[in-house]
Amino acid sequence: MNLLPSLARMRKLAPLALVLLGAMVAVAAYLQALHFPFISDDTGYTTENYKLAGLHLTELWRLLAEPYNCCFEFLPLRDLSFWLDIKLFGLTPSALRVHNIILYLLCLPLVYATTLGLWRYFRPADNAGAPWAAAAVTALFALHPALVESVVWISGRKYILPNLFAMLALWLAVSARREQGLSMPHAGAALLAFVAMMLAKSSYVGLAPIIALLWLMFWLDIPVPDRRRSMLLWPLAVLLLAVVLVGIFIAFNNGYDRVPFYFGVEAVTRTSAVLGWLFRLAVSPENRHFFYPVFENKYFFVMAALGAAVLFAAVAGGLMLLRKRSLEGFALAAFLLFCLPYMELIPHGSPSLVSDRYLALAAWPAVLLIVALVWRLNTVPRTMLLLVIALLWGIQTVQRTRDWHSYEALIDLDVRAFPGYSMPAMYKTDIQLSQGLLREAGETASGIMIPEARDSMVKLVEAHQAVTDSASSGNAQNAMDALLDFGLGLEQLPGQARWNTSLSLIWRVNRNYLEFEWRKLAGHFPDDVMVRYNAGSSLLSVGKYEEAIVHLQSATGSQRLPESLRGTAFKNLGFALLNSGHAAEAEAPLRAALEQSPPDLSAYCALSAVYKQADRLGEAASAETECRGRESKEIPVP
Repeated sequence: MNLLPSLARMRKLAPLALVLLGAMVAVAAYLQALHFPFISDDTGYTTENYKLAGLHLTELWRLLAEPYNCCFEFLPLRDLSFWLDIKLFGLTPSALRVHNIILYLLCLPLVYATTLGLWRYFRPADNAGAPWAAAAVTALFALHPALVESVVWISGRKYILPNLFAMLALWLAVSARREQGLSMPHAGAALLAFVAMMLAKSSYVGLAPIIALLWLMFWLDIPVPDRRRSMLLWPLAVLLLAVVLVGIFIAFNNGYDRVPFYFGVEAVTRTSAVLGWLFRLAVSPENRHFFYPVFENKYFFVMAALGAAVLFAAVAGGLMLLRKRSLEGFALAAFLLFCLPYMELIPHGSPSLVSDRYLALAAWPAVLLIVALVWRLNTVPRTMLLLVIALLWGIQTVQRTRDWHSYEALIDLDVRAFPGYSMPAMYKTDIQLSQGLLREAGETASGIMIPEARDSMVKLVEAHQAVTDSASSGNAQNAMDALLDFGLGLEQLPGQARWNTSLSLIWRVNRNYLEFEWRKLAGHFPDDVMVRYNAGSSLLSVGKYEEAIVHLQSATGSQRLPESLRGTAFKNLGFALLNSGHAAEAEAPLRAALEQSPPDLSAYCALSAVYKQADRLGEAASAETECRGRESKEIPVP
C-alpha cells in the first residue's frame, strides 16, 4: 500500500537526478581550477583594487554612486560581491572561485523551473514530458563549455552573478501568468530581480523585451471581453525601466572603451558575423578559446551569412509568437536578444569580438532550441542524440577548465589554433618581451595576418630591443630613432580599424607601450635633453599629455636644448598643458615659443584658445588672426 506513493514520488524526482548528474560533472571539472592563480583582469578587480578594498561597511552606499573597479565599469552588485570576498577571505583565488561555483549552482534550479513553466505554456499537450524536457535543458546548460570562462575565471563574476538574477526575474515573469491577467506580487518581484540583474551586468538588458514579449502573449491569451488594458502597463514598465537603467549606466560609464561609430557595409557584415560566431559556439561542441577570430577567419562571409539567417529566423519567430505560440520561435528570439548587446551595434574596443562569456546566459535559449527540436523525435533517438551532446559538452568542459592554469597557456593555445590572428599574437608578444625573448617576440609579431597590425607590432619589438640595447651601449640615438619611427606609425589609425574594433585596440595598447618605452629610455638617460625633447613631442602626438608635460618641462628647462628646437619645444609644452586642462599654465610657454629664434608661430593657435577660456576676447581675436595668417601662408597657391 505504501509502495505506490513512494514509486510515484521517485518518478517525480527522477528528472532532478539528471540535473544533479550534469551539475556534478561540471562542478568536478571546475574544482580542477580551485587553486589556479589570478588571471589577467582578476588582479585589477581584486588584488590591485585598493579603492574597493578600502571601503568600510558604512561606506557601501558609494558603490551606487561611482565605479569601484580597475576598468571603471559601474557594476555595483558585482563590486559588492568582490568586497565581501576580500573582507571575509582575503585575496585568495580559491575562495573567489568557490563563490563563482556557488552562484553557478544557485542558477540551475531557476533554469529548471523557468524551462518547466515555458514548456508547459508553449506545449500544454506534453505536460507529462515537461519535467524531463526541463531536466534535459538544465543538464545540458550545466555542462555547456561556454560557461567555463564565466565560472573559472574570477573576472567572470560579472556574468555568472547576473545569470542568477536574470533567471530569477524570468522565472518570476513566467510564474506571474494567471487566467485573467498577471499576479501583481510576482510581476513586481520580477521587476526588482531585473533591477538587481542590471546592477550586476547592464548588458543583460535584452531580458527586458523577453519579459515584455511573454507578458504580451499572456495578455493576448485572455479572451477579448476579459482583457484589461491596464495589464499592458507591466510590459511597458519593464521596457521603460530598462531604458532608464541603461541611461544611468551610460552616464556612469562615460563612454568607457567606446570607439567611434562607423556606418558602412563592413559594420553590417561585422555585426552579422559576430552573431554567426555566437550561434555557432552556442550549439557546437568545438574546442574553446579565449579569443576568436572574426575578420581574420577565412570563413568570415559564411559566419556573416549564418548570422543573417539567425537574425531573420529570430525576428520572424518573435513576430509569429504573437499569433501562434512556438517554443522554437521563443528560443530563437531570446537568443538574439541576449546576444544583441555583444554584436558591436555600439562599437567598443574589445580584445575579442566574440567570447565564451558573452554566451553565459544566451547558452540557455540555445539549449532550449536544441531540446525543443530534438524532442519531436521518438524516445530512443532523442535520448541517444541528447546523450551524445551531453558527452561532447562534458568533455569540453573538463578539458577547457584545465586550460585556465595560466594566462600564458590560454594565449599559447589561441596562437596555435589561430595562426596570424592579431589578438593572441599581440598578447603573446607582450609576454615574450617581458621574458626577454626578443627573437621569439619578433617571430610572433611577424606572423600577424593584418599588415597594419603586423607592422606596428614589429616596430614595437624593434623599439623595445633598441631601448634595451641602449642601456648597455650608452648611446640613446638608435633607441630614439626606433621609438620615433614606432610613434610615427601610431599617429593615425589604419582604415580597417574603423570597423575592426580589435585592431583599434592594438593601436591603443601600443600607445601605452610607446609611453612605457620612452619612460624607460628617459630612465636610462635622465640628463639627455634630446631624449626628453623627443619623448615629450612623441607622447604629445599620441595624446599622452601628462607624460609629455614632464619630459617637455625638463627639455625647455635645459640650456643644452638646441636653439633651433626651443620654439617648438615651448609650443609643444603649451599644447600639452592646454590639452590636459591646465590652460592658465599654458600661456607662459606658448608666449615663450613666440620669443625664440626662430619662433614657432603655430603657438598663436593655442594662445587663442587660452585667451578664450580666460575671457580675454580681444587678445583671443588677435591671436586667431595671427593663427589664420600663418595657416594661409602654408597653403600653396595653385
